[in-house]
Amino acid sequence: MRDQHRPKQDLINEVVSLRKQVADLREEMAARRRVEEALRHSEDQTRTLLDSSPAGLCLFRSDGAPIAASSPFARMLGYESVAELLSVSRVLGVFAEAERARVAELIQRGEERLGDVLFRHKDGGPYASWAMGAACKDLGAVALVTLGALSAACLRSEK
Repeated sequence: MRDQHRPKQDLINEVVSLRKQVADLREEMAARRRVEEALRHSEDQTRTLLDSSPAGLCLFRSDGAPIAASSPFARMLGYESVAELLSVSRVLGVFAEAERARVAELIQRGEERLGDVLFRHKDGGPYASWAMGAACKDLGAVALVTLGALSAACLRSEK
């Protein structure tokens, strides 16, 4: 017993110090739990906002592969879930024909209103949608907002 030769007051001071450390750790744990809960709540609200929006949102890498997407964007292209869209689109792509290059060029020029963009629907057919985009320089990516299908009459009137 190494503490048997220590003065009683030293032992009391050490116990008091240890109790203070435990109390401080409990406070820190409670504060961390509050921050984590607030972050989870914020993430849930953001996800609800994205998934409830009538507009489809997607973040693309420069090669046209989607990094992240909202549920409305996945449903717009005929996919059951965002996970399905992300896995299938790595192989098939999301843009129809040479659209990826055209969209990338418009974004590089600083244009945000891209007009009609042809996407590849899950069934392989083209899917025209009006889109806006912006470069995300920090990620080296492009963010797109899509507003649903364009009718054939709308496509003819824009050309």
